[in-house]
Amino acid sequence: MRRIPCLLPAFLMVVLAVGARADDAVFRVSYQGKVVAFTAADIAAIPHEDSSAFDPHEKKTHTYSGVPVKGLLSQAGAPLGEKLRGAALSLVVVARTKDNYQVVYALAEFDETFNSRTILLVDREDGQLLGSGMGPLRIMVPGDKRAARWVRMVTSLEVAPVGDPPRH
Repeated sequence: MRRIPCLLPAFLMVVLAVGARADDAVFRVSYQGKVVAFTAADIAAIPHEDSSAFDPHEKKTHTYSGVPVKGLLSQAGAPLGEKLRGAALSLVVVARTKDNYQVVYALAEFDETFNSRTILLVDREDGQLLGSGMGPLRIMVPGDKRAARWVRMVTSLEVAPVGDPPRH
């Protein structure tokens, strides 16, 4: 995987200052009532990482280009890094799509202190924008043996608690 230095926080501060118009947004991230909206141009302007992976549906290896989801989650205030402990470890990320498909991930899967892979929100496959049946955005999870969690046509991520709080 080729890594590009992350300029995500500085870029997103500009995006938030200018403000993505809600009606132009193709992607939203939410946590505890805070919603951050992104246009396709916003996503395209964030520094991308490339990752090659085998697509079991096509039985072919592709190179995907996208942005680390962790940075997008942090812009909505999701507790990551040192804040990801205790009750925060029971948070999940629900990915929703245009065709009403949903996938749930543990929030810890997006944090490098828990996981050595980088989950990407991709907008390109083999150098081309994703087609309408896959995009404009897709979650790519390197290392998954099945691509069932590689959410196509993703429109939003919501960080939410799972279940009832534990009783002691």
